Amino acid sequence: MLQLRVKWRAALLAAPVALCLASGLARAQTFDAPLIKCKSVATPAVLTTCAATQDPLQRGGATISNQGDVTVIVVGAATNTTYAVSFVSNDGTQSASIDNLRTDANGDGFLRKDAFFKLGTVGAGNVVLKSGGSEEFVTGISISSDGLESGRDFQPGLVRCTDVTVPGALSSCGSDPLTSGHVDVENDDGALLIRVNGARPSSSYTAILRSPGAAPTATALGTLGPTDKKGSGKLIVDPAFAANTIGSGEVVLQSGSTNEFVSGFKVDQKFVAPKVSESSLEPCGSVTDPILGNCGSDPLDQGSYKVEAGGQVSVTLAGANPSTNYELFFRPLDNSGDTDTGIAIATDQLGNAVVHPKNYFTANTVASGTFVVKHKTDTLDQFVAGYEIH
Repeated sequence: MLQLRVKWRAALLAAPVALCLASGLARAQTFDAPLIKCKSVATPAVLTTCAATQDPLQRGGATISNQGDVTVIVVGAATNTTYAVSFVSNDGTQSASIDNLRTDANGDGFLRKDAFFKLGTVGAGNVVLKSGGSEEFVTGISISSDGLESGRDFQPGLVRCTDVTVPGALSSCGSDPLTSGHVDVENDDGALLIRVNGARPSSSYTAILRSPGAAPTATALGTLGPTDKKGSGKLIVDPAFAANTIGSGEVVLQSGSTNEFVSGFKVDQKFVAPKVSESSLEPCGSVTDPILGNCGSDPLDQGSYKVEAGGQVSVTLAGANPSTNYELFFRPLDNSGDTDTGIAIATDQLGNAVVHPKNYFTANTVASGTFVVKHKTDTLDQFVAGYEIH
């Protein structure tokens, strides 16, 4: 699969339409950042709250959507281990517990909490994973060592300091307005973009990255502004961080010595129930784009499956082999191996079957893949998700 990644710098140099789409006005004040090992952090300062012996971590990340959904993923962490996940203020004095994340035998695990933060919540800080009471992983900034994309970008929203309520209110805040704002630090080369909209007109803000802890240090990032008559402005520093930089903290925009805006998130959209997924089923041997191998030869007039919002799966077949026991399998997008859903599909004397919704996916699962129908007694693909073009 070919991936195309459009950089904001390219958009800024492109046509006006692209510029509009890339602007901060089109960006929700969400939170998206890589997870990094606590002891790896060196910018603006090393962290003193890390576990004495650090767990491994290949990669990970945390997101908080503008509907309040929280998703945390780790890959290659300690095996069969429980991590306490919290959203922690930058000074470390306040914490909002989210839940526990449990890894499997490979050290992989995820946590999903829909609408965990309620409408109107404004938060500032970082996601922290602890084991045994000590910090293992924190959200932060990770810059590739070779100029190639190796992980997530650091992309928190910007919110008014005085509006923050999670995990607790902040002090020493200014009163400048802000409609929206966003920070983007590129993983591949350390380039920085900060945008604000609806701030104080004709004003400049000093941007810093402030380290976590009660006695923070700061790295200067530059000056944003002066803003235009609508209070919009941007700061571009290319690069702002050197290759191999590992950092954590909060981005702060100051007016003089007063904190006006801080990196975080804002829940400004009502929660929307998860989408369902639905697809037609086609005979494997009839597929021409691409031509598939490992196909059976059973007939099928029509078929479909549907994934309900609650994780249940239903299946319908018409004109398949009569009086036949089929089984439904889930095939992940990475082709890591089919999983038997345990959902049996038994056709009648006409080759028809209707399987009403059966439980399969657990709550808070985000899955990517397809379903395949096979005989219960062999491995050939009989019916696969697809569509027929006439």
